[in-house]
Amino acid sequence: MREAFRFAGALLLGALLVGGTWALGLFLLLQGERELAQALLRLAQEKLPLLLFVGALFLLVLAALLHPLFLGYLAATRALGQEAQVLLSHPRHRLRPRGPLELQSLAELINRLAEEKEALEKEVEARIAQAKALLEEERRKLSALIGHLPQGVVLANPKGQVLLYNPPARRLLGEGLGAGKSLFGLLDRGLLAHALGLPGERFLTQGPKGPLALRVVPLEGEGGFVVLLEEAQEGGKAKEALYFRLKDKLSGLKALVETLEREVPEPLKPLAKTAQTTAKELADLVQTLAPEPRAAEVVAEDLLSLLAGALEREAGVSPGFALEEEARGLLVRADTYALARGLAALLSETEEAFFRAEAEGGLFRLVVELPGPAPSPPKDLVQAVESASGSLWVEGRRLLLLLPARKAARLRAPQAPPPRAEMVDPALLQVPEALEEAPLEGLLYTAFDLETTGLDPAKDAIIALGAVHLLGGKVLHHETFEALVDPGRPIPKAATEVHGLTWEMLKGKPRLEEILPAFRAFLADTVPLAHNGAFDLAFLRRAGLEAAPLVDTLLLAHLLFPDLKDHRLETLAERFGVPILGRHTALGDALMTAEVFARMLPLLRQKGYRTLGEVLKACQELPLARLSY
Repeated sequence: MREAFRFAGALLLGALLVGGTWALGLFLLLQGERELAQALLRLAQEKLPLLLFVGALFLLVLAALLHPLFLGYLAATRALGQEAQVLLSHPRHRLRPRGPLELQSLAELINRLAEEKEALEKEVEARIAQAKALLEEERRKLSALIGHLPQGVVLANPKGQVLLYNPPARRLLGEGLGAGKSLFGLLDRGLLAHALGLPGERFLTQGPKGPLALRVVPLEGEGGFVVLLEEAQEGGKAKEALYFRLKDKLSGLKALVETLEREVPEPLKPLAKTAQTTAKELADLVQTLAPEPRAAEVVAEDLLSLLAGALEREAGVSPGFALEEEARGLLVRADTYALARGLAALLSETEEAFFRAEAEGGLFRLVVELPGPAPSPPKDLVQAVESASGSLWVEGRRLLLLLPARKAARLRAPQAPPPRAEMVDPALLQVPEALEEAPLEGLLYTAFDLETTGLDPAKDAIIALGAVHLLGGKVLHHETFEALVDPGRPIPKAATEVHGLTWEMLKGKPRLEEILPAFRAFLADTVPLAHNGAFDLAFLRRAGLEAAPLVDTLLLAHLLFPDLKDHRLETLAERFGVPILGRHTALGDALMTAEVFARMLPLLRQKGYRTLGEVLKACQELPLARLSY
């Protein structure tokens, strides 16, 4: 519509100029010819309708002749401008001179400027490369060191988002582990927060693929932490559970024997005595099954600080504390995490509590004072205290705990500088809670692609999935997902000619329902990215997997280059200088989509699209967005 108004204005202006020129010429010719001027004026008045009709017909013919040329000139100008924008993300791209001579000259000038800009950028990149040489060497050494460690190592920022990990960590935590993803979705958040206070201690937890032993080391200089992971055996837990079950039964047996000893008649006293001896021998036998205590020695002041943090985090209670001078510096033996969880369960129904810590001989006495009658201690708390060879009981409004302790000098480890190598810039992970408000370059994306037996989601099946993570314009080539799927049916020849997959190649591969859980974990906590994603989404929805909101590079191409005709993936790759490798393979197309999107980000930013919500809203207004499969 804007072009139509511009053309009408230009045509009207041209008509005024032509008409004014004719009027001026007649005025000059008729100077001194009064009778001829009057005669022409009378003729014009008589033929006015005919003159208006001829003028209008002239304007229509002129408009019909000039309109295509005008629109073609505008289209060529816009196309030149849109293609010139590609230079922002692909400096080696060169414009093809076409259209009028002045536009061809402009294109040649832009190409020369692009060559100069590219030369300057290369010079700057060379200087930056020299400045980063030492840092890159440090990064390579750190990566090589961590990669060869038998333990799983995960480096996370204060929000728990993963910055770096090694292959053993991926093996222990599964497909859900990835750069930019949250570690709290894989491991107990409360345990990690608790373990940060005891960096030297080892804790047992349940991981996505089995029991794990972990240690957490804070990085004070960076504000993040490192998690060290190892496999833990289930046998210890089974033995511990059996021990406590037998101990409970034995307590009941002891009570029964004591009752019999008091109540039985005199002739049966020897029998009761034998039962008491047997119960004692049985107690000694059960004690041999006692597991090794998981308790660790922790300074009394640190123990109270850990308990306060855990209770506020898990029970919403901020208890008061009093620590006697004699108890300061005591090394208390306790399973700190189990103790904190047990106390949190005890105080879950109360709003206030007061803890008083005292030294009592070789023991640490912790008195929990409550506003009302103290409830029975939960089983977890009892086991936590007994595993440290301690005891507990209730007295009215107080719960008393006795834990082994010893006096020792408190030695602090020397402060060492934290490691400085970072593989992912933490600034890229500062994402607001509202996804629509998140900056485009601050999100973790999963570029994915499918290969199918045909084009109908209702009848055809998925036979290959490929995906790769993309963070802040950087394609994470070490974080990929690739799987072939047995469709359980022959593959049409037309489909095989596209992707090269046959049923013979796929027989014996996992079925789609076996692949989807791992693919869903790889896709979790990321923004899906695809080319012509409506097609892929239709197949995924039919398989029961939602992937929204979706960023579609096909829609982005129409948004960035509305006057260019070809928006195929290989054309976009060629335009942006992306190597065309593995075309029509799931992982190959996913990698190509990720690289193209990374080069689109500067162009989107230049056009004013800075957040995910702005881009999705603009794409929804495109006619192509209404396409469905």
